[in-house]
Amino acid sequence: MKTLLETDAHLLRASEKTNVALTFTVPEAVSLLRITYFYAPKTLDGEAARPAIEACLRRDAGEFYPEYPDWTHYLPLKNLVTLSLDAPDGFRGCAHRQADRQVHILSRAEASPGFLPGELAAGEWKLVLNVHALVTEFCDCHIKIEAEVDGCGD
Repeated sequence: MKTLLETDAHLLRASEKTNVALTFTVPEAVSLLRITYFYAPKTLDGEAARPAIEACLRRDAGEFYPEYPDWTHYLPLKNLVTLSLDAPDGFRGCAHRQADRQVHILSRAEASPGFLPGELAAGEWKLVLNVHALVTEFCDCHIKIEAEVDGCGD
């Protein structure tokens, strides 16, 4: 496998509800792409989560706030960072899942759920980290994209 991109993204609280685009180049004759990514931390638990939970309950429940369960009922709070993928010729899929560790495969004949199989066009591709929720002060992501190149022993 040939590594096309391997990078880290350090996301801060201000990154919430944004998209972080990463570009990479796919060479000619690629038969398979493997995208591996993970992020941490996944959760915010215990007393550290209490102010956020109580603020949301007060804001959203209004006068009914006293009727809601104790704040611990809503633990743990979770970060959510997902990914989308675009080829030079358009959208190739997305993985909007809760897991903080994922591996996705794309090839001519098959692809992981949420992605489209088909020719893997040479050129500039874009992987987008979709930062849906960041409940921690920061979140570190690691992304690795590898390619199987036809006729290459790598």
